[in-house]
Amino acid sequence: IKIITWNIGGIHSPIKRKKVLQALKRHKADIALLQETHLSSVKHLKLKTWWVGNIYENPALGRKSGVVILIRRGLDFQISKQYQDMEGRYLLLRGILEGRELVLGTIYCPNKHDKIFNNQIQQVLRQFDNLPILIGGDFNAVADPG
Repeated sequence: IKIITWNIGGIHSPIKRKKVLQALKRHKADIALLQETHLSSVKHLKLKTWWVGNIYENPALGRKSGVVILIRRGLDFQISKQYQDMEGRYLLLRGILEGRELVLGTIYCPNKHDKIFNNQIQQVLRQFDNLPILIGGDFNAVADPG
């Protein structure tokens, strides 16, 4: 399974959206973990023009953040639960991928150390103590700048 994680820095432009999705196809991505889409729920529907498969999204607030997980058609993934914040910074999918239970996620962390966000994501991840967790993302700042 080929997984690509990519901070795409916004894909409002149809030309950029097409180029990003063509690049994923060219690289034969089975799963794409994208950050900073800058898209609303309605705009995420436009990804269906170029992506053949499932699209799971946590939309942006305004023109910042926004994350999406793309899973190519034919890849056996059955989602059991979706976890996301209200700011479009993370999306976690609990499910079964090719017969194995796991958590698949994408995250776009704040640019500066944010203790509240870090505590929130750690609390969510603790729920999955016994499951493999695969997260791709743009982490921006370290969790403990110590």
